[in-house]
Amino acid sequence: MKALLFLVLLASVARAEPEKKVAVAPERTTEMCIDQEIADRLAIKRKRRGAVDRLFVKQGRHELSIDGGYYASDLLSGTYIAGGSYTYNMTDETAVEFAGWWTHANADIVRALEDKRGVVLTDTYAQMIFAESLLVWSPVYGKLRLGGTIVHFDLHADAGVGVIDSKTSRGAAGIVGFGIKLFMGQAVAFRVDARDRTFRQDLLDERFLVNDLAITAGFSVFLPFHN
Repeated sequence: MKALLFLVLLASVARAEPEKKVAVAPERTTEMCIDQEIADRLAIKRKRRGAVDRLFVKQGRHELSIDGGYYASDLLSGTYIAGGSYTYNMTDETAVEFAGWWTHANADIVRALEDKRGVVLTDTYAQMIFAESLLVWSPVYGKLRLGGTIVHFDLHADAGVGVIDSKTSRGAAGIVGFGIKLFMGQAVAFRVDARDRTFRQDLLDERFLVNDLAITAGFSVFLPFHN
């Protein structure tokens, strides 16, 4: 009987003991609510801007390009230019490019001067070859709508040096330029470039410092074919 009373007393004491709870500081609760509110607002802003991750990755990929366009000379007549390039993309923003170009000295203007000065230019259609090495910086990546298609693109700036082989010019050239690439699929891009070449040119027994401008368009293929 005493044992039964003892068990009843123990049960009553255990039932009367208050349940322990972990208290959360009001300050901590408020801080968590504020952090979540800020995160929600940032997510809404990102959604409104339409921000997307980079869909076309260039980092670590090799790029082969073929281009052609118009070559505007300071001293000679405008003509065509054609060439190709190899680019290694170190990151999505930086790359090194090696390019070769071919054009010719279109000396229609010089022919008009020959009659007045009595100077004979032996070859008025001489070839001009450029070999160039450039650093490429692509700080802008975005997208635009062409018709009913969303096309991703980047804008790039170029700077480098080159050498020229022609009958009127032999030596080094400084090169600056800019351009745009429109990415199609996982491995192909359409590109447009404008580049200015500064070098010395000898013509009619005089030496000039010229700034020749070339505007070209072409296609690039990226290897490997997938990001």
